[in-house]
Amino acid sequence: MIFMAGEGRVSNDRDDTIKAPDFLHWYTHQHTDEQKLNRHWFGKELKPKSLFSVRGIGIYEPMYNKNVCRPIGTGDWLIMLFHHPVRLDKHSKKPSSSAKTLIIWPPGEKQYFSWDKGGGKEKHSWMHVEGTWVTLQIEGNLLPISTPVILNDESVMINALQHLADEMVQPVSPDPVILQNLFQNWARSIARDIKTIDPKNNIPKALLETKHFLDKNFNKRIVLDELSGIANMSRSHLCHQFRFYFKTSISNYVTRKRMAIAQSLLFNIDMRLTQIAEILGYSDIYQFSKQFKKTFGVSPSQYRKQQK
Repeated sequence: MIFMAGEGRVSNDRDDTIKAPDFLHWYTHQHTDEQKLNRHWFGKELKPKSLFSVRGIGIYEPMYNKNVCRPIGTGDWLIMLFHHPVRLDKHSKKPSSSAKTLIIWPPGEKQYFSWDKGGGKEKHSWMHVEGTWVTLQIEGNLLPISTPVILNDESVMINALQHLADEMVQPVSPDPVILQNLFQNWARSIARDIKTIDPKNNIPKALLETKHFLDKNFNKRIVLDELSGIANMSRSHLCHQFRFYFKTSISNYVTRKRMAIAQSLLFNIDMRLTQIAEILGYSDIYQFSKQFKKTFGVSPSQYRKQQK
């Protein structure tokens, strides 16, 4: 068995021992050959409560270890595109998914993937990212989580990875707003690509209008009867359909949005907690603090101190 920093446990079958190059051990590596290999690990510690952080990027990296199995994931979001057919089911002897398969693993989720032909012959591209901005964009764009999906155009992923890598490795410090915008563009582009290849992924217009209303009025008291009128369906049917398509309840969706915005506002040290609570629609600071601590495990003031 081989252990690599940040990667978890990687197992090799006895008959498939292949010497992996040095750059697999989390060193920065750049290539400009025909394979366009480009790999960076930025050495950041895990900070799941951050707004957005890019921990590592790999483009067209060969797969050298036959079986990669991480029972508890990597602690961050791992987003991976396989350029060749891949085994995502350890019980299958043949590839379980075709080329251009994208999979998004959330923090703490079991990960398994394996090459089929032989070490170094098949390639994959990936990014390790973390923070509430990631969750907000993935869930907001209804991207499938822990579920393989086939892309129509893999350049959507490759171009986004390259832009993120370019911003991270430039001589001056990377701009966090640019990084957030790049990731948001990636999420929206992936969502559009998925809908193009599979129309069944389209969300009913009535539900999109309901979600848009919640996005604009997250700081107001949500009345289910009003939402029911917007969607033109009964309250019970709306709740069922919303959960089916958005994988969460209406109330949880609003709370998640409030908390994500709260994290962003807390970076502004000139803004008082009472102001933030008011902006988010809480009647007093105690309700806001209680929900924030329930969500993130620390109070708003403690969270603000951690970001300094």
